[in-house]
This record gives sequence, C-alpha cells and structure tokens, in this order.
Amino acid sequence: MARNATGPVTLTSLILPKLEPDIPLETALIDALSRKRVGLRKGDVVAVASKVVSVCEGRLVPLNRVHVSSKARRLARKWRMDARLAQLVTQEAEEILGGVKGFILTLKNGILTANAGIDLKNAPPGTAVLWPLSPDRSAEQIRRRLGRHFKTRIGVIIVDSRVTPMRLGTVGIAIGVSGFIPIRDERGKADLYGRSVKVTQTNLADDLAASAHMLMGETVERASAVIVRNSQVLRRTSLNSAVLKLGRSKCLIASNLGSLQR
Repeated sequence: MARNATGPVTLTSLILPKLEPDIPLETALIDALSRKRVGLRKGDVVAVASKVVSVCEGRLVPLNRVHVSSKARRLARKWRMDARLAQLVTQEAEEILGGVKGFILTLKNGILTANAGIDLKNAPPGTAVLWPLSPDRSAEQIRRRLGRHFKTRIGVIIVDSRVTPMRLGTVGIAIGVSGFIPIRDERGKADLYGRSVKVTQTNLADDLAASAHMLMGETVERASAVIVRNSQVLRRTSLNSAVLKLGRSKCLIASNLGSLQR
C-alpha cells in the first residue's frame, strides 16, 4: 500500500469469469464485487482490462474470415507474422511506423502501440481481439452503470498493456478514461530547491493503469478488474483520455521516428 494525505491507497483485484459477447460487463463486475464483499465508494477508480471490454462488446474477429490483401502479405513476410493478423493491423491502425519479428509498430487512437492493440493471446480459439471501438465511451458507460448501482461517483479506466522503448516487458496504459481529471499539472509549482517547474505534468491515468496491470497479469490470472481506493484523483465527468494525447511535433519519441506509412 502507498500512503497519501488521507490514508492508504489500496488495490483490490476482482476475478471475472470467461465472458462472451453481449454479456453485460457491469453485471459481471457487480457480481465479482459481491463475491469479494466489497462495494464502491466515492472517489474509487475501477480499472478494467480492455480485453474483457472488447469481448463483451463483440470486438472479436474470426481469423478464418479475414481476407488477406497483398499489402498485408508483404508486411507479414517482412515481420514474420501471421498474415491474417497483419491484415487486421492494416485495417485498425491509423498509421504504420515499422516493426520487429512478430510485431508492427502502429499509431492507434493517437497511441503508439504494437499491432494496433490487436491480440491473439487469451482470445477465444480461432479469433483475434480488437480494442474497444471507443474506449472512452466504454469507460463512460461502465462508470454510469456502476455509479447508479452503488449510488456514488467513481472513475473508470480501460487498461491495456504496452511496451516502453528500450525496456523489457509490458506496463499498463489507460486507453479509455471517465470520471476524473487524468493528468496533474505540476507547472508553476516549486521543486525541492525553490525552482519553478517548467514542463512536468503527471499522467495519473497511466500511473493507475500500471498499478492495476501489475495485479491483472497477462496469462491465466483472470483478475480482469482492479478497484483503486484513495488515489485522490479529482472528479470531473467532462474529461476523457483525449487530454493525455500529445501531438507528434511535441513528442520526444514520435518526432524522431522519421516518415510514417499510411
């Protein structure tokens, strides 16, 4: 547990069953909270794995129905990957930047991510799982339904995993946000030596996503949701993940990637 001014920040994982399309995710979350004998309190942030959101929303693609284009075949040969996955990447990605064996670096929803967020791992056999069509809208819907049920104001993040340049392993990222201000502006504040902070802003949503991702795991854990309590984020229903996105010209990494492919 980490401590803040009002007490301990706690993380509580929820085990969800294997879900299927058209099963209400909020019902599964409420049932999991009931089994855990945990309710939701004002200010809680519910972190939900993007994959279970996608499954419940029917964002599954049968691989045997994927028509592979010549462009996708070229990408598959170049990066030594399943041609059907390469095809889905070309359909889902806003831009393609490059790749390594098995993975294509893409821009998806303004986020640098592998394979446009598409995953075969933990997907039902013979399918690929796409990102939710609108992660912010999914987060908003979950927040409203859980908030009505528990009669309180909460925040929600949709969590996926990503890699960090030159670092081994995955960490969590918030691809959808609802119910709180996802960034804390440190500019103008004084540092330890009294100097005015010039550029630093703290990405609270991704910090919470990384904490939740640590408990969610990547294989058979099934801890598909995590309740973060006492995080002290500021409630605001009018903001979403858009405020976290940085234009390419201002991004240290993306501005140095060279020309991108459509």
